[in-house]
Amino acid sequence: MKKTIVDLTYYSFPHKDSRKILDSCYSTIGFLEEISSNLTTFFLVRTEFAFQSINHQSVQVFFFKGRTLKKWQIPFRFNAFIKSLQPNYILVHGFGSAHYLILLKLICRNSKILLQCNGFAPKPKGLKKFVYKLADFFIDGYLFTGIENAASWYKDGIFNQSKVFEVMEGSTHFKFDKNQIRKQKSYLWVGNLFSLKDPLTVLKAFDAFMAIEPDATLTMIYSETDLYDEVLAFICTSENLKKAVKLQGFVPHADLEKVYNRHQFFISASHQEGSGYALVESMACGCVPIVTNIAPHRYMTENGDCGLSFSPGKHGELLNQLIRSREIDYLQWRNKVLLQFEKKLSFDAIGRKIIAVFESLK
Repeated sequence: MKKTIVDLTYYSFPHKDSRKILDSCYSTIGFLEEISSNLTTFFLVRTEFAFQSINHQSVQVFFFKGRTLKKWQIPFRFNAFIKSLQPNYILVHGFGSAHYLILLKLICRNSKILLQCNGFAPKPKGLKKFVYKLADFFIDGYLFTGIENAASWYKDGIFNQSKVFEVMEGSTHFKFDKNQIRKQKSYLWVGNLFSLKDPLTVLKAFDAFMAIEPDATLTMIYSETDLYDEVLAFICTSENLKKAVKLQGFVPHADLEKVYNRHQFFISASHQEGSGYALVESMACGCVPIVTNIAPHRYMTENGDCGLSFSPGKHGELLNQLIRSREIDYLQWRNKVLLQFEKKLSFDAIGRKIIAVFESLK
């Protein structure tokens, strides 16, 4: 008989259309579909409105009507419903849910519980630290995109390093288009215009790079525009940047696949990330990464084996890597990127790794 896994979050989705909920969870449902060939797979979603349960591919989706939980609330009904599914394995998304898992473990004593870090999670302080240390007694393991993202937690004694497992938090259905002709010397930046994404470091390096490679182009895609005025003002100070940079702005997510497949290189100047969905999408489409040397980027690029890296905020280092991008065998690097995606970042790879982690728990 197959064992059972329940994937869930304690967050309550406010959408009135269940399809919007599933669309927003595509990066999770994708690897659940892979897991379902080995395990009976339930995807449990808290919602503010009532919906009928459905079969999505080979995943049974349950919608549990419940309002947004307060931090001090104990979700008795929700945890009881989880127990009714008789799970062997429980995968919970979001570190903000750690304290809810105390009761869940008490009523599901034989279930193995993994807590997945979604996004960047700074270590807690004060009373929060105590709560997380208490919850750790009831949690069997933690999933991070790269063990280094968990370092501040285990070094501070909140949980043991042996309970940390490296798993990419989600993937994409985007595909590499072998028939698409990519624009030569094309660089792509997909993020938002605020300080932690650091678009100005990219522009400073690219301005200097134009003196060496005057035919290079940089396309910038974004939705949030906190630094738009500063970005535009900086571009206007340089004739090179005015010629090379396209501030494209917002692009619907479904259209990004074509954008990635038209560019050779993907740039990220992020100072911190939980993982990096734009990076994983770009790699799925064959873009060679030029990214900051931070924990999740190291994990995703196999410590730079299939990507070029630079220190956050160091436009001189980024310039050096832009120069290096002219010298590499692009097709060879693109193939390494595509192999890395399939091996470590695809839905299939994530599903296999999660099953292996659960099976390793004692």
